[in-house]
Amino acid sequence: MQAERVPQSKKKRFYRDVLIGSLLVLMTLALYWPVQSFDFVNYDDEVYVTNNRQVRGGLSPEGIVWSFSNVDAGFWQPPVWLSHMLDCQFYGLNAGGHHWTSVLIHAASGLLLFVVLSLMTHSPWASALVAALFAVHPLHVESVAWVAERKDVLCGFFWILTMGAYAHYVKVPTPRRYLLVLGSFVLGLMSKPMIVTLPFVLLLLDYWPLRRFRGVETVFDRWCARAPVSARAPGVRLVAEKMPLVVLSAAALTYVAEHHVGAVKSMASYPLGVRLANAGVSYALYVWKTIWPVDLAVLYPHVGMPPLWLVLVSAVLLAAATGFAVHVRARAPWLTVGWFWYLGTLVPVIGLVQIGSHAMADRYTYIPLLGLFMALAWGAKETVAKRPGWKSGIAGLAVLSIAVLLIPARAQIGTWQNSVTLFEHALTVTKDNPVARFNIGAHYLGKNDCTKAVPHFMEAIEMKKDFALAFHCLGVCDSRGGNAAGALHHFGQAILIDPRWKMPRIDRGLLLMQQNRLDEAVEDFRQVLRMDPANETAHTNLGLIFLRQGKLGNAETHLSETLRVNQRSAEAHNNLGIVHTAQGRTEDAIASFLKARELMPGNEAIETNLRIACEKHKKDLQGKGSI
Repeated sequence: MQAERVPQSKKKRFYRDVLIGSLLVLMTLALYWPVQSFDFVNYDDEVYVTNNRQVRGGLSPEGIVWSFSNVDAGFWQPPVWLSHMLDCQFYGLNAGGHHWTSVLIHAASGLLLFVVLSLMTHSPWASALVAALFAVHPLHVESVAWVAERKDVLCGFFWILTMGAYAHYVKVPTPRRYLLVLGSFVLGLMSKPMIVTLPFVLLLLDYWPLRRFRGVETVFDRWCARAPVSARAPGVRLVAEKMPLVVLSAAALTYVAEHHVGAVKSMASYPLGVRLANAGVSYALYVWKTIWPVDLAVLYPHVGMPPLWLVLVSAVLLAAATGFAVHVRARAPWLTVGWFWYLGTLVPVIGLVQIGSHAMADRYTYIPLLGLFMALAWGAKETVAKRPGWKSGIAGLAVLSIAVLLIPARAQIGTWQNSVTLFEHALTVTKDNPVARFNIGAHYLGKNDCTKAVPHFMEAIEMKKDFALAFHCLGVCDSRGGNAAGALHHFGQAILIDPRWKMPRIDRGLLLMQQNRLDEAVEDFRQVLRMDPANETAHTNLGLIFLRQGKLGNAETHLSETLRVNQRSAEAHNNLGIVHTAQGRTEDAIASFLKARELMPGNEAIETNLRIACEKHKKDLQGKGSI
């Protein structure tokens, strides 16, 4: 990995870089080739694609507006929504195409990473090793093979792009080049807020490899010149240079905090001591899984306070590694930068603010591991520089390491084939994983096979007594099996556990409608609208109930609200036509039925209603003519 003694021509360097880049891309595509035959999984894929009406409709003016205004998934992420819409535009609901898009973005990120690091360090072989480890490491499989984690690969791509824009800016610090840094950073923030730590990483890169602390020129020097002498120091000016990025990061974190309230666990559930202990253990376990990537799972359940011995060992190892990184900062800046990159970029997701029920997640390492990879690659490079005779051995070891990582990476990719393979694997490598057990049941429920689904839901409840999702799905199975009493009981249990969850109230309301207990159903749907005033299902069914009760004004109000939310609801247009017919507004009724027929051609009920409205309208006209 030592720099060549004989200067290469520009042409030879170009061919070398093209060869390395081509091998990186081909290796990535070959590794992830099987995903084109994989299914969606029932773990957020339904939120982002399969059950998302706006996304399934493909790219449209309405969808573009929605993507910039929607925060249903807890984040403001227009590029993510637009990428999913484009996939639906081209592939429909063919899951293989959606998977393949994520793979292509990941491959592009690996290639870009090689280019950016090479430009920053002028060390193509060390940069190639970092890019190769990034491309094939098994811990990165979750981000790439999970369609719902498109936000991760997009954020990673814009992270690396921002680094490249920053390297470009550093050469000639002009306002235009700084705006490129800001623009790519904003795109990353709009993809996933984990990029908020990038300003910190840019400061690390200023230390090494850019070495800007020795002498710095920034785009803000004109303003810094007017500041006190103490504020003109290189370090202060470099921090000031990052402040626009920090301000944008703070705004993004505030926005996420406001819209992620429901997912954040209370301090009572996970006290601060437990969070700190879990964070320390997770830092150590991520390093271990980087070295020994086995027993990887889509979900590692949070078990509370880790064993004391594990907490102590993790704390000692982290303290020792941090102390060593600080000690060698002068002679091994690449190690210092790599270690603090790893520590700093994990801070938003290390569990100090607990979101969800997992203790850690492979996807959180997508960017943080770059720090460890850089420390390893430049450690190898410096070893070769000191001991040239080891060059062949270290190069061979690097190639062997990549080849060995391909084996567990391919195995881990295989677990993402479908929901059953994914969560059965999680049950195999983790203990007491109620979410994994539940999702296997949910898979069978989606196949309308409650015989197989129910035992999984029951076992999930055995592991987690307050599992509202499992109770709700038991209610769905009871409802489908004709056990109305059991269904109402299980829906009620789910509501008691999570009173602000809408689905069990909606499903209980539908069941009450079937039993003609309309007043009780009205109360459930009204409760849903108190939580979500634009809920299409609640408005539609309230419109239908009031139609049955002859309360035509109320029915019209709710059906009109349904159409305000979703203009393409054939059911709402049809029911509104029935209301208008009963009100004697036959022209309005005909218009509603025609729209319903346009949206659902060939439907016999709509055709019948349209014919009745037309006949009534004809009689009305004849009656007016006779008068």
